Amino acid sequence: MEPEDVPDSVLNTHGKAKAVKFGKVTQENKFSLAGVQMKFSMKEKDGRYNLSKGDVLGDWIIKTPSPKHKFVPLNEYTVMSLAGLVGVDIPEIKLVELDKLDNLPQVNLPDEKQAFAIKRFDRADNQRIHMEDFAQILVKYPHEKYTSANYENIGKVIYGFSGDGLADAQQFARRLLVNILLANGDAHLKNWSFLYPDKITPRLSPAYDIVTTNVYIENETQYALNLGKTKEWYAVTMAHFQSWADKSGIPWRAIKPHLDDTLSKARELWPDALKALPMEDAHKDGLKAHWGKLHDDFKIDTAK
Repeated sequence: MEPEDVPDSVLNTHGKAKAVKFGKVTQENKFSLAGVQMKFSMKEKDGRYNLSKGDVLGDWIIKTPSPKHKFVPLNEYTVMSLAGLVGVDIPEIKLVELDKLDNLPQVNLPDEKQAFAIKRFDRADNQRIHMEDFAQILVKYPHEKYTSANYENIGKVIYGFSGDGLADAQQFARRLLVNILLANGDAHLKNWSFLYPDKITPRLSPAYDIVTTNVYIENETQYALNLGKTKEWYAVTMAHFQSWADKSGIPWRAIKPHLDDTLSKARELWPDALKALPMEDAHKDGLKAHWGKLHDDFKIDTAK
């Protein structure tokens, strides 16, 4: 819509606003799940999932298979499971047969059998729990989610404003490393959130939308935002994490043990766990190849 076509009734709803036209925004080579996957809020009962209607709150987010990329539900389930093994706070997750989903609209689905289900952590006792993603917190438009901030900005807010700033900063650091280890290039501003479980105090929400994106994007070598002035998976080192902690104002001595623990568990548990998880074999091969390309600080031995 052209700015002059926006009605005054819209511009005057919250004081006097001005309509501004954005230039075309493109993010080449970015894998935004919102663009490739349908998501539905559904209510689970007796193992079946029904699309929420009216004032009924869904208790699961169901992500159906993507017509653009193969086996995204298997990828996300596997990667989220691996993240949970190394101390990342994840919600309950499942793979759900498509025939267990009731009242879906007519959507174009590929010939795949399962959807990815993640328990809604912004619901409790059939009530909403307020949640803000970091684009909202930092007052950024959705199209700025890759370009307008870095992981230091997020770290400062978490450490300074969370109800338990140190614990949440430690969890944030753990997840930053896991996103690098799992080749997730999509951890942009909208994929980090504060949750308000007591309606007052912000806490880092559980993790969501962790996917190995480089199996879908040819020659992808970068994560979403700068960390220690780099976005390069294969150049980032422990020193970059120390720089991130310093610039975020978080004591490095409180962060380093959590990174060491994450890495130790990943090296010990992931090679065998990956064999048993349902990710497509070609994607498993891509993830293992990624592990071998990482800097020596973070490399994972795939020979196990």
